[in-house]
Amino acid sequence: MLRLSVAAVTAFLLLTGCLGFWVHTPKEIEDIQTDQQEMKTDIQTLTAAVEANETLLRSLQAQSGSRTSDLIERLTALADELDMTLMRLNSTGAAAVQDTVAGPGAQLLFDEAYRQFQQGSFDIAAQGFLELHDRHPSSSLADDALYYMAICWEEAGYSHRAIEDLVALYYMYPGSEWASGALFRAADIYATHGAEAEKNRLFDLLLNRYPQSDEAALVRELQD
Repeated sequence: MLRLSVAAVTAFLLLTGCLGFWVHTPKEIEDIQTDQQEMKTDIQTLTAAVEANETLLRSLQAQSGSRTSDLIERLTALADELDMTLMRLNSTGAAAVQDTVAGPGAQLLFDEAYRQFQQGSFDIAAQGFLELHDRHPSSSLADDALYYMAICWEEAGYSHRAIEDLVALYYMYPGSEWASGALFRAADIYATHGAEAEKNRLFDLLLNRYPQSDEAALVRELQD
């Protein structure tokens, strides 16, 4: 799931800039830390909502194989919460600038998590990918970790967590090679649970942001 430390975001704000470094006063840094604390609270609230939705989904699946209006309403509420939290992160400059190389620490974490993924140990793999992203959010493997973590949650039956990570990937790494695929996969999960409005919302976003992608071409085919 989406987790950003105050130190990581502050480091990003201090070190990014096309022509040089941004230098902040102590007061500005204090304001940044305050904003990040507020975002951390928002993310904790979002996490609780995701877990509640998972409980509802499992209960409904146990009682009946049919989709219900309650589930769709919860999915819609989740989408709204994701938009509010992740767009706020994006607007405050939380989109990460990735390194061109992974670094040995990130590579070791990724290799072990991917090995667990290949073996079908999705819960263990997800935790490994999460650790990589938490420790190395600017690594060239950070977006890969988010994408594979989402697949792990989906395979393990936690579809809401999968949606959360896929949408987070788009907001945090909009230039990633996974971004368009992440939006498409999140939309497909919504469709699986009957949330057509949310599926269409993500399809529209995909067509708008990545019109030349293979996923956009597939969306156009589906809409014809």
